[in-house]
Amino acid sequence: MGGVYCPECEAEVDAVAKFCLACGHNFLNGAGPITSTGHDLGELKEAIKNRDDISMAEKFNLMAQIEEGANPIRLGIAAPAEDDESYEGLPYLEETEKDEDEDVSVNLMKFGDSAASNYAVNTVVGSSEAWELVKSGKINFSDKLYRESMTLGIDASKHIHDISTGEFEGVDADVIKEIPVLKPPKRSFCPKCGTDIHSYTMMQWRKWRDASADVVGIQLEAAMETSIVKISAFHINEMEDIKIENSKLKAEVDELKEKLENTDRKSIEDKLRKSLTTKIRKELLKELKAEKDLILNKEDSEDDEDVEEEFEEEIEKTKSKPKSLFGPGKKSKKFDGKKSDKPEWFLNEALDTVYDPHGTGKALKRRTILARSSKGNVRVEDVVFAYSKSGKKGISELAWTSPTTKYILEAYDSC
Repeated sequence: MGGVYCPECEAEVDAVAKFCLACGHNFLNGAGPITSTGHDLGELKEAIKNRDDISMAEKFNLMAQIEEGANPIRLGIAAPAEDDESYEGLPYLEETEKDEDEDVSVNLMKFGDSAASNYAVNTVVGSSEAWELVKSGKINFSDKLYRESMTLGIDASKHIHDISTGEFEGVDADVIKEIPVLKPPKRSFCPKCGTDIHSYTMMQWRKWRDASADVVGIQLEAAMETSIVKISAFHINEMEDIKIENSKLKAEVDELKEKLENTDRKSIEDKLRKSLTTKIRKELLKELKAEKDLILNKEDSEDDEDVEEEFEEEIEKTKSKPKSLFGPGKKSKKFDGKKSDKPEWFLNEALDTVYDPHGTGKALKRRTILARSSKGNVRVEDVVFAYSKSGKKGISELAWTSPTTKYILEAYDSC
């Protein structure tokens, strides 16, 4: 709004308005806006235009000052009333410009009580649960923390405003590119007479700047309020859920404590002792039975082996040993050492003592194959190790298909 008023209701109106927003008075058909001293704005402008003692630029400057609310009497345009004691002279072209930074900071810092921002927040968040928290007072806009957060947001916006007005010191170049620069209008001239009308242009610039600052301030306040309401509602709801869960857990803990206090420990111990003792006894009996069976099986197998060995020794003593018709007699070697080392010694040192029925003269080797099958081959070392470990029972049926197996066992026993 400017510094002029409606002649009907005395409401503040814009200097270029066509009618009053408060009472609807039409300025085009009726009386136009008036100044604070009661002078008609249109008549004052005509008086300024008709003056020949000042330049066109000075005329525009006077008009701009009157529209902004300057006193036309002090400017020397209108005469004071006879009983007006407030008149103190005629300071020519009085300066009414204000500090730009001060105006911007004042406009931006007036937040918290804006009806427009409250309306915007209510429109966006009014239908959600967050607004109910605002009504109930759980989200309090007058709280110190809320004010401090809003102040930080204002400081951030002022920093952006400073960059837009040309304060680039210490700012990254990429940031400067993203922020539009707000520059005042350049010097302009009247198209008819060529007079400089920069003062009037600056007045329009100041009006636009102040109006835009107000709008930006309201937008910023509404945006911050909305975001704070949303975030606060989320965290408040989370806290409420945590409180409910904590109360439930406390109730459960109390119930468990009561149950533990009321339970009879002796009866529980007796029940557990009975059930556990029966289970443990069954498991122990099973283990003892299994161990007993293993011991009996081992004794039986050892007895069988002893009987077989005695029987084989008797057969070997009574059995005649024919000599080969084609080759020399058998060689004999004796092993002196541990029983566990005999198989390896026999394979390395005494394979030449194995009877050769065909007289070929070829000595057996430990890897010589005695019998073949699809499941695998039987070699000399397989027969020796199996016989030393388990006796004849350990030798497979495939190995018995070779007559050499019998001669290997005879040579092994003779050593």
